[in-house]
Amino acid sequence: MGILVEKDEDRSKLQQRIEADLRERASRTSQNDGDDDDVDLEEDSALVEGTHKSRGTIIFWITLSVLALIALGIIFFLK
Repeated sequence: MGILVEKDEDRSKLQQRIEADLRERASRTSQNDGDDDDVDLEEDSALVEGTHKSRGTIIFWITLSVLALIALGIIFFLK
């Protein structure tokens, strides 16, 4: 979110409130940087519960890419 202000314009009360709010949030964020209790890593998220990392998809995409490169090679070099 941003508000464009020319240098010769006076700042409105809304702009001053927004700036004060952003400063407050920044100070709260900098104070919480040392706390490890508030950190929400994706491994801890409820969104990834019951999921697992899959290597099968990686093998599929690598195989598909290799086959595509072979097909392109055949098309361009045997033509």
